[in-house]
Amino acid sequence: MANASNGEPSKKETCVNFEQGSGLESDQVEITIHTPSKVHKRKKQGCQFLPKPFERSNGSLLNPRFDSEILESFLVKCYLPQTRRMFRKTVHYVAVASFCWGLYFALMQIRYPTEHCIYYIVSAAVLLLLMLGFSFFTRTRHFANYSKIVSFVLAILLVVTVQLPYVFDDPDILPIGTFCSVVEILILLYSFFPFNLFTAVGLGGFLSITYEVFTALRYDKMQEVSFIICKVLLHFILHLIGVFIFITSNTRLRSNFSKIGQSVSAQRDLMVEREIKEKMIHSLMPPSVAKSVMATHPAKDEEDEEENSRRRRKTRHVRGEIIFRKFQMDEMKNVSILFADIVGFTKMSSNKTAERLVGLLNDLFGRFDKLCNASGCEKISTLGDCYYCVSGCPSPSPDHAKCCVEMGLSMVLAIQAFDEDHNEEVNMRVGVHTGTVLCGIVGTVRFKFDVWSNDVTLANIMESSGEPGKVHISESTKAFCEDEYEMSEGEEVPDMRGRKELIEHYDPEQSSFTIKHREETKNIKTYFITGRKPNRTGIPGLEQLALERPEEILQQLRQQLKGQQGNESPNPAADGHVETANARTPVPGEGENGGSAAAADLFSQRIPDIMAADDETETQDKTAEEQDARVDSTLLKHSRTGSVTEEQDKLLISLIEKENEENEAFFKPSLHKYLLTFDPELENAYRHEYKDSHLFQENMLSSPRYQAAIESGIALLLLVVLAVCCHIMFAFSRTPALSALTFIGILLQTVFFVDTISNIICLESKLKKFPGLMHFTLSWYFRNILGVVSATVPAALVYVSLSCDLVVDDNWHDRFLCFALVVSLLGFCNYVMLRSFLKSFVAILVGSILIVLLFIHLCSDRWAPLPSTSSVGGSAAPLPGISNISSTVASYVLNSTMNSTVLPPPSLFIMPISDHLFSGENRLRFEIILSILLLLLLVIILNFEFENSYRLNFNASIKAQKDKENMQLNKDQADWLLHNIIPAHLAELFKTNRSYSRNHADVGVIFATIVNFNEFYDEMYAGGREYLRVLNELVSDYEVMLSEKRFKDVEKIKTISSSFMAAAGLNEESRAQNKDKYAHLYALMEFAMQLQEVVDNFNASIFNFDFVLNIGYNFGPVTAGVIGTTKLLYDIWGDTVNIASRMYSTGEANRIQVPEATADLLAPMFEFSYRDEIAVKGKGTMKTYLLEKKRDGARWD
Repeated sequence: MANASNGEPSKKETCVNFEQGSGLESDQVEITIHTPSKVHKRKKQGCQFLPKPFERSNGSLLNPRFDSEILESFLVKCYLPQTRRMFRKTVHYVAVASFCWGLYFALMQIRYPTEHCIYYIVSAAVLLLLMLGFSFFTRTRHFANYSKIVSFVLAILLVVTVQLPYVFDDPDILPIGTFCSVVEILILLYSFFPFNLFTAVGLGGFLSITYEVFTALRYDKMQEVSFIICKVLLHFILHLIGVFIFITSNTRLRSNFSKIGQSVSAQRDLMVEREIKEKMIHSLMPPSVAKSVMATHPAKDEEDEEENSRRRRKTRHVRGEIIFRKFQMDEMKNVSILFADIVGFTKMSSNKTAERLVGLLNDLFGRFDKLCNASGCEKISTLGDCYYCVSGCPSPSPDHAKCCVEMGLSMVLAIQAFDEDHNEEVNMRVGVHTGTVLCGIVGTVRFKFDVWSNDVTLANIMESSGEPGKVHISESTKAFCEDEYEMSEGEEVPDMRGRKELIEHYDPEQSSFTIKHREETKNIKTYFITGRKPNRTGIPGLEQLALERPEEILQQLRQQLKGQQGNESPNPAADGHVETANARTPVPGEGENGGSAAAADLFSQRIPDIMAADDETETQDKTAEEQDARVDSTLLKHSRTGSVTEEQDKLLISLIEKENEENEAFFKPSLHKYLLTFDPELENAYRHEYKDSHLFQENMLSSPRYQAAIESGIALLLLVVLAVCCHIMFAFSRTPALSALTFIGILLQTVFFVDTISNIICLESKLKKFPGLMHFTLSWYFRNILGVVSATVPAALVYVSLSCDLVVDDNWHDRFLCFALVVSLLGFCNYVMLRSFLKSFVAILVGSILIVLLFIHLCSDRWAPLPSTSSVGGSAAPLPGISNISSTVASYVLNSTMNSTVLPPPSLFIMPISDHLFSGENRLRFEIILSILLLLLLVIILNFEFENSYRLNFNASIKAQKDKENMQLNKDQADWLLHNIIPAHLAELFKTNRSYSRNHADVGVIFATIVNFNEFYDEMYAGGREYLRVLNELVSDYEVMLSEKRFKDVEKIKTISSSFMAAAGLNEESRAQNKDKYAHLYALMEFAMQLQEVVDNFNASIFNFDFVLNIGYNFGPVTAGVIGTTKLLYDIWGDTVNIASRMYSTGEANRIQVPEATADLLAPMFEFSYRDEIAVKGKGTMKTYLLEKKRDGARWD
C-alpha cells in the first residue's frame, strides 16, 4: 500500500491513471491510458498541497473537468440520463412545494382573508402548471439539446418567484418561509442543476443579494447592523456548503466515470491477456493441464512465504522425512509417442550463422507444429534437432496410433519440401511406439509439459534405430494400426520395459544398505511403414499442409517471379496460385486460404501486434469480434508504451459504449432501490473494510480520506459561523449553556477535523501505532454516530440560545433563531459516506422540536396580562393615531393616562403577543411548519442522492479493483508462463522479434545428471509416479537457488529426464554489472557445488536413497535462440554445449568434470586435480580435470 502522504506521483504524464498496466515486460502493470504532454497539457494546479481531484483531472478544483475535451463531452453524453433524472427531481420537488404553498394560502384565505393570498394562490398554481410542463419536456428528445437552456430558465423562474411577495408593501408572510425557499433554491442550484460552478455561484449570489435587499427594505428590524452581519455569515456558509456539494458531486461523478473506464479497460485487456496466456499455456502444456497448474501458482504475496518455507526445510534434515511439493503427474494408457530426428543436421548447421540456423529450425519446426495440430497430436518439445510429440495424451484418443503414424509420414513430406525451398539435403528419421506414459510437469522454473516412462525411452530407441525417410514403429503400435498400413519388418530392439526386482545392496565404504533394482531384458519386434492399404486414407488435408510453403518463402517466390517476368508475360501467380513440384499452394491474401494463413498462429501474431506495432496487413473486411480485438490490442499497446492520443480516448469511449449499453452503470449501482444496500458480502466490505478499501487509500480528492477531512472542515466552519451569529444576535440573552456548548462543540469538532487530516498525512503510522483505536474510530457504527453527533451540535447550539428574554424580545431575534436553525439543518447533508436514513431521521427530530415549540406558550409569566377596559370605568374608545397598536398596548396607554397609579407591565410590547413566534398564538406558525417540512423533504432527498452517489463510486471502485486484480493475475500468469519459455531479460526483445537468435561469448554451461536414476525408477510401483515425484522435489530444490542474488547470472535452460541443464552469461546486461569479467563463470561453478550439496542433503532426507550426481562444466561461445511457433522453446547450441554434455557423461561419480581450458580459467578461484585424457565424440581426446574445492578466501562479487 502506497503511503498516503506521498502526494501526487512524480510521473508527469497523466493517465486515466488506470493504474495497472499490461506490458508483459513489467512487474507492475498499468492499465493506463496516459496523456502525452503534446496532446493533453495539464493546467498548473493552484493548490499544490492538495492532490488532484480525480484521475485525468484538468487540475482545477473550482471547475473540475477531464483534461480531455473528448472524455468530458462523452461524460456529458453518458450522464444525460442522470442529468434528466436530477432535473426531473428538481421539477417534481418544486411542483410539490408549489402545491403545498397553494393549498396553504387557500386555507389561510378561508380562515384569515387577505388581499395578497389570492395572488399567492394564483402564483403557486401557475408555477405548478409550469413544473408539469417542464416535467413533460424532460421526457422528450429535445431535452438532450436544450437541457442547459431549460435549466437556466427554470433557475431564473425560481429566483424571481421566491421574491415576488416583496413587491407588496406588506407581504403578510413571514420572512422565515421565504428564507427557507431561498435556501432550498440555493442547494438545488448547486446540487441538481447541470451548471458549472461559476454559473451556480452567479445565480446563487444574485439570489442572496437581491433577497436580502428586498427583505431589509420591507422589514425595518432587519436593517440593524448585527442582523446584516449575521445574515451575510449565514449566506456565506450556505454558499460554502453549496460549493462543497458541487465540487464533491462533480469529482465523484468523474471519478466514477474513470473507474468505469478502468473496469472496462481491465476487462478488455483481460481478454487480450487471457488470449496471450492461453497461447503461452499451449506453448508449455495442453489446456486441459493448465487449469490445475494455474491453481498451484502462488500469488505474489505467497511466494516469499513459500520460498522461506523451502529454505527452512533445506536447513533442517530429518533422516527418512521429507515434505513434498505439489506435483502434477498423471498416468495415461494407450498413448502413442513419436520421436523424429533430423538426419544431416550437423552438416547443415556447420556452415550457418546463428541467425540463419535458428531461422531454418523455426521454418522446419513451424511446419511440424502445424502438422502436429492438424494430425491431432500434442507436441511435447524439441531436443536440439529432435522433435517429439504424443497422441492420446493428456486426452484419450481412439486413433492415437494412426495420428502419430500420419504425423510421421507428413513430416517426411514436409522435410522434402523444406529441402526444396532451402536447397538443403536433410531427412527425417521417425520412430513411434505405443504404451503407458506419465504426463505432467517436473520443476518450478522453465518447466514444460512432458512425458516419462520406459515406453517413452523405447519410442526414442525406435527413432534412433530407424531409417531416414521412414516411419519405424513397434509391435505395440502395429497392433493399433495394422489394418491401416502396409508394413515391412525391421530389426528387433531391446525392450526397456523389463521387469525390475528390488534388491538391497550393501556399500562397504558407507557401511550402509541402499535400494537398487535388477532388471530383466528382452527384445521386441519392429516394423517400417511402407504405405497405406487399399481403400484406406490418411487425415484429410494433412499431406497438402505438409507441402505448403510458409509465407516468407512465398514472398520470396513472388519477388523472384516479379523480377523474372514482365507485365505482359504469362504469370503463373496471376490466378492466386504458385505451381510447385508437389502441389499448388495458394498465395496468402489471394487464394482460398489466404485470410487464414496470417491468422493461423494467433500467439505469434498477438505478441508483436499487441506489444509492438499495428498489423498493416490486416484486411478491412474484419468481423465484429476481430475489430473488437484490434481495439483491445491498440489500447493495450498504447497503455504499455505509455502513449496516448485523442484517438486513444476515442477508443476508450468505444469500449465504454459497448460495455455499458444505455449507460446504466454510470448512475445506477447494483444496490437496493430504496434501502441503498449492497448484497451482504459487498455491504460488509462497504461498512467494515472502510480503511482497507482501495477507494479509501487513493490519493485523490475524491477519496474518502480527503472527503472526510473536507466534510469535517465544513462542519467546523458551520459550527463556528452559527456560534458567532448566536453570540452576536443573542448577546442580551446569552445563557451559560450557549457558552459551554460553543466551547465544547468547537473543541470536539476541531479534534475530529485534525484526526481526519492526520488520516491523510500519517495513516500508515497511525495504523501501526494504534491499530485497536484506529479500528474503532474507523468502524461503521462509530463513524455514523460521530457524524450524527457532529451534524446535531450546530442545531443544538441554536436551541440552547432560546431563552425567555429572546422569546419576549421585540427585535425579531426569534426570527433569526429560525434562520440559524434552517441553516443548521443543512449540516445533516454533510458526511455523505454515512447512512442517509440515520441522518435524515435525526434531522426530522431536530426540525420537529421547532414545530413543537411553535405550539407552546413559552415563558408565560413574562408576558403582560391583557388589562380590562372595565377597570377604567367602562369602554374606552380607541385613541386617535393608535388604531394599529395592539389592544394590550392601547389599554396600557389608556390606563396610564386615566390612572397614574397603574404599574407598567413586565415588558412594554411594541408588537402584539401574537406576532411573537414562540407565544403559541402566532397565526403564521403554520407557514414556518410548512417551510421546515419542505426543507426536511429536500434534506431527505439530498441525503438519499448523496449516499447513492457515494455507494456508486464505491461500487465502481470495487469493481474496477477486482477487474484490475483479475487482469493483474492473468498478466502475472502470462509473465510467469512467458518467463518459463524464455529468460526474463529477453521477454521485451522477444515481443518485437520472436525469431530471436544471438551469439554469446564466454558462456558457462553445466549438465547435472542423476546418473543412477534409472536404477531407482520402477514402474511396478504406482507406474513410476512416486519416483518422478522424488525427481520433481530434487529439481525444485535446484531451482530454489536460482533466486539467490549470488546466482543472478545463472539460469536454467531445461531438464532432460534426470539431467538439469543450466548456463551463465547469457544476460549481457547483468554480466556488464559484475566487477570481474568472469564472475558469471565463477558463480556457475559455485552453483554446481551447491547442486552437489542439495543432492547430499536429499540423500540424507530419504532413507536408503543414494543418488549419484555427475556434473559436466564447460565454457565458450554458444548460440541462443527461440524456435517454434505453437510450442516455443528457448535453447542454446554449439560445441560448448556438446562438450559440457560429454563432461558429465564421461565423468566420475559425484564429481564435477571440466576440460583443460575451463580449469585454467577458473583456477584463480577453484582448485582442480588432473584426471586424464578422455575420448570425446567429435573432438578426439581431451584433457579433463576434477574440481577439488573452492579456494580459501575466493571472492568475485
